[in-house]
Amino acid sequence: MRAWVWATHVVTSDSGVVHDPLQRADLSLLGVESGSAIELVAGEMVQGVLKRGHSYYHLCYEVDSVARSIELLSEQGCRVVSPATPAVLFAGRSVAFLLGPMGLMELLEA
Repeated sequence: MRAWVWATHVVTSDSGVVHDPLQRADLSLLGVESGSAIELVAGEMVQGVLKRGHSYYHLCYEVDSVARSIELLSEQGCRVVSPATPAVLFAGRSVAFLLGPMGLMELLEA
């Protein structure tokens, strides 16, 4: 039998639901006590992920420059699956998605 341990997070802020037409998604950002955030995503791009039984499917990293980070990660074998676009949930800051050895990652411009 497999046991799962889930950490308890105290939610300190909630963005409410925001629709992002460029990402084709409804999003909500929950700030938690540790200073981290949990992004909830609903929309067509996550349907396949959910059908495969995944719930957590990527990590987001805040970077100084999305363009420079894409360049560096591409040199390490990562590939862009969604180029840099402004994100409504993050007040127009650029986000990009890359696929690498550890899976999908989101880059968010600081």
